[in-house]
Amino acid sequence: MSLELLLNKIVNNEVIIWAGAGFSLYAGMPAVDEIKQEVRGLCNGQEWKQLQSMKHFPDMVEEFIRLRHGSRKPIVQILTRMIDKNPGSLDVHKQLAGISTIDTIITTNYDRLFELAYGNRLATVFTDDQLEDADKKPVQLYKIHGDIRTPESMLISSGDYERRHTSKIWQRLKALVAQKSTLFIGYSFADEDNDLLITNVLKHLEKNDQLSYMVTPDLPELKLTHLQKKNIEPINLTGEAFVHHIYQYMNGSEKSVEV
Repeated sequence: MSLELLLNKIVNNEVIIWAGAGFSLYAGMPAVDEIKQEVRGLCNGQEWKQLQSMKHFPDMVEEFIRLRHGSRKPIVQILTRMIDKNPGSLDVHKQLAGISTIDTIITTNYDRLFELAYGNRLATVFTDDQLEDADKKPVQLYKIHGDIRTPESMLISSGDYERRHTSKIWQRLKALVAQKSTLFIGYSFADEDNDLLITNVLKHLEKNDQLSYMVTPDLPELKLTHLQKKNIEPINLTGEAFVHHIYQYMNGSEKSVEV
């Protein structure tokens, strides 16, 4: 039933996509554990032991930068090498681009998969200065953690995150999510970093009225209850399967979507 309600909202242009790292994995973008292993390769035994004690990945990066005397260059080089590359596939992003009633995407990802899939239909926004021209394009992409090709824009460590929530971009996002439902895709509440991230997002956006949705498969009952307490309705599908279902429905290949 939740999927049918969500589908109706998508048809009526009432949904914002909020994409996390899991939505890019199929294209060959790195998982957090892969990035950690690259960081480990630059550390001696004592440093790595210290970093492993950090519970959340942004805190680990903050400590890694401190161990490098405040330099962000080593972690930026790791991320650039792992992310700024030709994707193995764009199939899912291209299907999403084929759903004409979704015109607002927010992402915490640095990669350029959306830009490649949407082409010149897309306005990419990761600085306040880019807001003015964003509405000239049919689809807006808000990269709230920055862009891989503009390292100074990237929010990497826990210390970085504090500054973005006061920007004009966040004021725009508050207005957008007050009008439409938010669909989280590419996140998992089994991951404590994602749990913390989404909790903070909802707090900063002051999102209390509009129902949110999260596409995530096979969550245990305890996690389902946890989501519903945050006014987030779970959709029991993988991100890839969800986009495929919606694309097929919107383009007339399916008469209904299985719940």
